Amino acid sequence: MKKHLLTLLIIAPLFIYPQQTYTWAVSSGSWSAASNWLPQRTTPAADDILEFNATATVTGLPPSETVGKISVYNNANVTFSSAAGSAISIGNAVVPAPHFAIAAGAAANITGANIISFNMGAGFSAQVDGNLSFGGTAHRLTALTANAITFSDGAVFTADAGFDGNPFGNAAANENTVIFQSGATYIRKGGGNPFGLAAPNAVTIFSSGSIYRHQVNGTGPSLAGRTYGNVYIESNVSFAGIGSVRDCIIQNDLNVLSGFFSFKPNSLGLHTGNFNIYGDILASGTSYIDIGSAYMPGAVQLPGSSQTIGGGGGSGLIMLGNLTVSNTSTTLLRPVAVSGTLSLQNGKMITSSTCLLTLTATAAIQSCMHDYTHLPYTDIGCDLSYVEGPIQKQGLSGNDFVFPVGVNGKLRPAAVRNATGDFTVEFIRGDPYIDLGSTMGPGIHHTSHLEYWNIDASGTAGIELSFFDPNSGGVTDMNALRVVRFDGIQWADQGVGGYLGSPGANGSITSSPVPGSGSFTLAGALGYPNNPLPANPVIFNATVQGGNVLLSWSVPDETSYKYYILERESAPGIFVPASPLVYPQNIDNQMYNYIDGNPVEGKNVYRLKLVKQDGEIVYSPVSTIYFRDKPVLHVYPNPAREKIFIKIPDSRSISNLVIVNISGSVAKRVNTQYQTTVEIDVLNLLPGTYFIKLMQLSSPVIVKFIKF
Repeated sequence: MKKHLLTLLIIAPLFIYPQQTYTWAVSSGSWSAASNWLPQRTTPAADDILEFNATATVTGLPPSETVGKISVYNNANVTFSSAAGSAISIGNAVVPAPHFAIAAGAAANITGANIISFNMGAGFSAQVDGNLSFGGTAHRLTALTANAITFSDGAVFTADAGFDGNPFGNAAANENTVIFQSGATYIRKGGGNPFGLAAPNAVTIFSSGSIYRHQVNGTGPSLAGRTYGNVYIESNVSFAGIGSVRDCIIQNDLNVLSGFFSFKPNSLGLHTGNFNIYGDILASGTSYIDIGSAYMPGAVQLPGSSQTIGGGGGSGLIMLGNLTVSNTSTTLLRPVAVSGTLSLQNGKMITSSTCLLTLTATAAIQSCMHDYTHLPYTDIGCDLSYVEGPIQKQGLSGNDFVFPVGVNGKLRPAAVRNATGDFTVEFIRGDPYIDLGSTMGPGIHHTSHLEYWNIDASGTAGIELSFFDPNSGGVTDMNALRVVRFDGIQWADQGVGGYLGSPGANGSITSSPVPGSGSFTLAGALGYPNNPLPANPVIFNATVQGGNVLLSWSVPDETSYKYYILERESAPGIFVPASPLVYPQNIDNQMYNYIDGNPVEGKNVYRLKLVKQDGEIVYSPVSTIYFRDKPVLHVYPNPAREKIFIKIPDSRSISNLVIVNISGSVAKRVNTQYQTTVEIDVLNLLPGTYFIKLMQLSSPVIVKFIKF
């Protein structure tokens, strides 16, 4: 009795799992021919597992059949076609998932003029890690369970030329059954949109990081109420007679690789839906992007983090109707034009002279709430959102316009009043004395040392400059406040058209109507203490001391500064560190002294770099020293990798030497007493800039060298 029971237990699994695996055995042949399978498939069953592990062409599919699983692997490239329509049902409870599988490196191509459908019942799934393509007619791969068909990272589906309809079905039962994961690609060369159902419902889900490549001229992809990962356009796409209240969500990039993307609703329908783009906007070659029209109240919205517009290395135009910025930052990588409303809600826009933001004659600004309590303007940007770099406003004809410019987290607007022509404005956080010139015109005592505005214009206007104390440096007397323009020689008074605001708080001053081009800043008509603006409080001097240069400075209020560093001009307009970091002592009237022991023969130009606690950088005026026949202290080789040698003139009495890094920390100490040439091992020093500090009886001598 026990022997018979054991026999039954051994045989029973054969009845529970009777499925058979068949492997395709020929390079080309009919699905229905038993001899084309190994073993021969003489009696097809509903739980058969059909495998394709070599490149082949499969024809003669039956009108209908049920199998347990279809698997393509081993880099096989298999083409299916049929002389008549065929519907293959896939899935069986005794067959493990996935029930339709294409391995990485393998491909299945469904082609021909007769429809082939692979349909999976409820509870059955497909996994595509390789390539799947449909071409020729309306082939299908369908499922009835959510997320049943998965295209993984690296998988590609192609709706090829001649394909028709929706590849994954268009019935309510197919909703949410297909998912393209991050890294998976859908290429549309033919057929309808991949979503299958009317928005906002969809058969196909595009995850963040997935790619939709549109390669069909004329008709664009379904957008309203749709969510994509990346959208790549490789054709000429145009939208016109449309209208929807639903948003299009692009979780990653909108990238026009070739052709153009034109979304310009006409009078057939108002389009209030937005483009919510969380990645970048790119265009390659001569491709261009044109989104927006008078019939499109919706906007291109940037709600991501650090985003860019204009990448891709192309030269085509990027034209937007309404643009809403609500991110961390938006950087332009080519010129961008806005013809509707630029809405600045959060995040600065970073522009440049070659990547200009242009507001056309029809454009306007909306913005977050600013802190200029004494200015009666609303939409001028705010500290959270402004333009860092130049911004242009076109087509002014007796109009007023406020430019939402700023830098370092501060809005510093400038306006043009009764302006005619095109105006480009940029705010510069810098010292106009150093950058432009220090000569004052008639009636002007001093200008700000902190800021100025560069304006390029084709017409005239009253120039209105803002102030916001203490960020602007201090306005104490509105009647003595002036707008000045640098005319190439001096800072010239531009007259007074009016004042707004309160001294010590915020406001503005407007000049008389003047030609709009030039560099403009705030100025004081009277001497100090009126309108310090500020006068540069830093005392900085360079004097000759023997064969060295003594650099001295004093800062009245050091609490806002993090550190100082001396710089020397290495080439016209280029300054390099000449000292380690010097940290404030926060002692009243503290005088700092540093000796540059290695000045060059001829002209030596120095300045002091002051770094504030918030990262803002301020520079002192420059100081110039000339040397003739200067005794030289030699350090060689420089740069060095293993050793350096220091040749000390006999006249020097040097007993100690230290090497400090750029932060001022001592990296090495050496006793040099009675030596005229000192050899120092620097092999174990980290690469970077170092300073040799030679300790004498008087002041230290500093020599820079580079360790590589």
